Amino acid sequence: MIRAISNDYAIKTTDEPGVYEGLRELWCVTFGDEPEYVDATYDYFGGDIRGYAAVDRDGQVASCLTLYKCGVFEDRPVYVSYAVCTREDSRGLGLAGSLSKAVMEEVISQGGISIVSPAERSLEDFYAGLGYEPYFFVSERAVMSPDLDADEFDDFDDYDMDFGTDETEPLSPALELKRIDAGSYSRYREAFLSGRPHVELSPAMMRLAEAESMGGCGLYSINGGDAVCIVEEAGPARVVLTELLVSPVLLEISGDIDSEIASMIAKHFDAAETVYRTPGWGRCQSMAAGLTAVKDTDEFGYMYEEAYYGFPVD
Repeated sequence: MIRAISNDYAIKTTDEPGVYEGLRELWCVTFGDEPEYVDATYDYFGGDIRGYAAVDRDGQVASCLTLYKCGVFEDRPVYVSYAVCTREDSRGLGLAGSLSKAVMEEVISQGGISIVSPAERSLEDFYAGLGYEPYFFVSERAVMSPDLDADEFDDFDDYDMDFGTDETEPLSPALELKRIDAGSYSRYREAFLSGRPHVELSPAMMRLAEAESMGGCGLYSINGGDAVCIVEEAGPARVVLTELLVSPVLLEISGDIDSEIASMIAKHFDAAETVYRTPGWGRCQSMAAGLTAVKDTDEFGYMYEEAYYGFPVD
């Protein structure tokens, strides 16, 4: 049972009357989402989601987070603490930290793994202070469409741009993208990630990934199953892939095949570039508690620098 934070604040869950409404209101005020979006998120996860709130003596939600089961890692359930927020007049009291730590400890005590995906790198220190460690990593890159001259596009300071060379011919001169459902995507995903430490995402998480990709975006197979990707955004400036997974067979042929595919995806959508994520060493995508990152002092400091989470709800 989760303890109270102090004499002034009790921890309650959305199983209790009035808590969900207060959580939803604070979520919307903090993140600018519509109430229908919060309702839909809870609907997707059904019994695998619950909200926790620090409630003041007047019964008002002062701080809250939403906990949902996103999948399984090493045969253990993985729970994400998401949409952590605090009412403006209650900030600076340590409520979010106390609430997050209490929920984390409850998850671990029940045999689960608790993870967070910090929206900003500055938040990594905050979560490290609660007991989380960097664990799941992702490689992020951006490549230009082959139809775009590098001199015509200079807004790429935030990304590792790959302009290619005249000596390299793309392995895939054209791409066939086909929309697929969440179940089909999940089967490809597990086949491509076999042998790599990764979170096996739950059906609910995959349905949410599908729902988050709207307006012509979505889940795609590439060239009949050579690769799969989640297209989050597709506009004239860029295509954003929250995940690009390539068949291990193709990766054996060319270590650059992911960038070649990403470049052709930009061309497919008539965009200037594709920004994409793949498994591999890069930035910390998620921090974990309930797992011990074995030290590897040779280079990066952790043995699991390439453990992979995948699609998060950013």
